[in-house]
Amino acid sequence: MKISILVPTRERMNHRLTLIFSILSTVDDINNVDIYFGVDKDDPTLNTIKKIAAGITCLKVVEIENNGEFLGLGKLWNKLADESDAEIISMINDDYVFKTQGWDTMLLEEFANMPEDKIQAIHCNDEKHGKDLPVNLFCHRRYAEVLGQFMRPEFTINWVDQWLHQMFLAFDRIKYRDDYTIEHRHWVYGKRGRDSTAERMAVADTAVVNNQPVSHSDNLWHQMVDERIEDVKKLSAYLKQEPNWSVVDTGNKIVNYENSPVTT
Repeated sequence: MKISILVPTRERMNHRLTLIFSILSTVDDINNVDIYFGVDKDDPTLNTIKKIAAGITCLKVVEIENNGEFLGLGKLWNKLADESDAEIISMINDDYVFKTQGWDTMLLEEFANMPEDKIQAIHCNDEKHGKDLPVNLFCHRRYAEVLGQFMRPEFTINWVDQWLHQMFLAFDRIKYRDDYTIEHRHWVYGKRGRDSTAERMAVADTAVVNNQPVSHSDNLWHQMVDERIEDVKKLSAYLKQEPNWSVVDTGNKIVNYENSPVTT
């Protein structure tokens, strides 16, 4: 097995270099890992990161045809998952720092003991959310194969982690490793300043409702109840296991599971 570190990224050369070297300096075996940077074709730092990748064999730059727009994290992670061929895929941002020596060995040991159906996710301490939210996440790509995609592409910046969390949590298939740290140096936590890339993402996620600016992704979370229920049912049919609906935001809809595709 191999791990693909999937990272949508724009500009932020300092963050990229910190992330790369934190990975290189903490893995037990670099052959366990590939790093995929998804970089917009109009990113002014594209040529620079390509030159760096030429000297780091595990780093691959995927050029994103974006037509001058921010496509959204959901779409970008899906594109990177499609580009990679490793069994283990991940949700990683460019402002992360891997801190624990041997995290690659730990992850591979965890996935070596996963269920035969391969629906399993692991997330690590990000020094902020603990077990409550997997802002970093690793899973077998079978999850994406069952649902037809890794991430919900509708979301621009937020809620992709909550969606994944509820999918795996509904079947008790997510494990938290507090003893392994991948620090999230997000500007919201006061760990750095808000840069032009963060501003660009926020603008792309802003919609106008009743003449008021609102988060497009926030609205979508509440609008996509039926899609969330359908994704859980797809996993349920594959696993032949009834979900724990109490951990899924079904928008107070009554879920009639008598017509479930699950067979016994």
